[in-house]
Amino acid sequence: MVQDKTIPVTILTGFLGAGKTTMLNKLLHDMPSEKVAVIINEFGDTSIDSQLVIRTKEEIVEINSGCICCNVRGDLINLLTDLMKQEEKVDRVVIETTGMANPAPVIQTFLMDEQMADTFEIDSVITMVDAKHIEQHLQEEEPEQQIAFADILLVNKTDLITEDERKQLAEQLTHMNSNAQQFYTTYGNVDTKELIGKKSFDLDYALNIDPKLLTETHYHHHNHHVTSFVFQDDRPLDLDKVNKWFAYLVRIKGETLYRYKGVLSIKQMDQKVVFQGVHMLFAGTEGDVWTKDEKRKSEVVLIGKHLDHEELEEGFQYCLA
Repeated sequence: MVQDKTIPVTILTGFLGAGKTTMLNKLLHDMPSEKVAVIINEFGDTSIDSQLVIRTKEEIVEINSGCICCNVRGDLINLLTDLMKQEEKVDRVVIETTGMANPAPVIQTFLMDEQMADTFEIDSVITMVDAKHIEQHLQEEEPEQQIAFADILLVNKTDLITEDERKQLAEQLTHMNSNAQQFYTTYGNVDTKELIGKKSFDLDYALNIDPKLLTETHYHHHNHHVTSFVFQDDRPLDLDKVNKWFAYLVRIKGETLYRYKGVLSIKQMDQKVVFQGVHMLFAGTEGDVWTKDEKRKSEVVLIGKHLDHEELEEGFQYCLA
């Protein structure tokens, strides 16, 4: 059954000690009129008054030849299904993931399952970054993945670093994920309106992100595996070539492609083609018609691990009509 209005979902992630629980409590404090269901994907004591708190346990089912990147979290679907059956409806779902978690399976839950997609809509994926300890955290794989999947990077504990360190960190994070908006805070002190209701996971809204965030820049810090690339071109693309290239990307590169999204100008079509993907899960739809006074162009954002820029550039150029 399709609801008249989907329930927005905020996914809050970040490595251990980055300040997720403090941020969660701030979000709830700033939304006193909303009925919020909170799903906490880790054990421990969390003090949340007068809210619906659901604790989940890890349950990963291996599919796709053992690629756990493409798995769905079965217990999450069961909890959300139970939530839908409750008489008192919720206004929003907030999911706080464990600091050691790759957020991909949580994101995929809302994209792969038809009932979930009809009922819920991801509003934003917020990743908390510990400004003081991020360098040592990046020795682990999980923080790289958490940064790659984010629409919003909330860099916390900035009072513990110098201004030069902050500038270097901003460059490094932009290199890893040029698509995410960055906020720099202490004690998670940021306007909740910047995080909630922005639909930054929604491509139609994501395209309005500050243009400088979509500008590919070359940095000296290339010591981390996760990078992001942006391709922009005013020339039209060929639909058949685009289909072949994306089929190759999803099938062959899917495990290392964390997120990819964009808008395409197809020679054979009057409408924009809007697409996004998470690993091997790809979705493309027809968007609005290009208006006469609108400059047609294609824009593709790719975020992943061990990406070959030259190969991706060749693939994009191949798609030109």
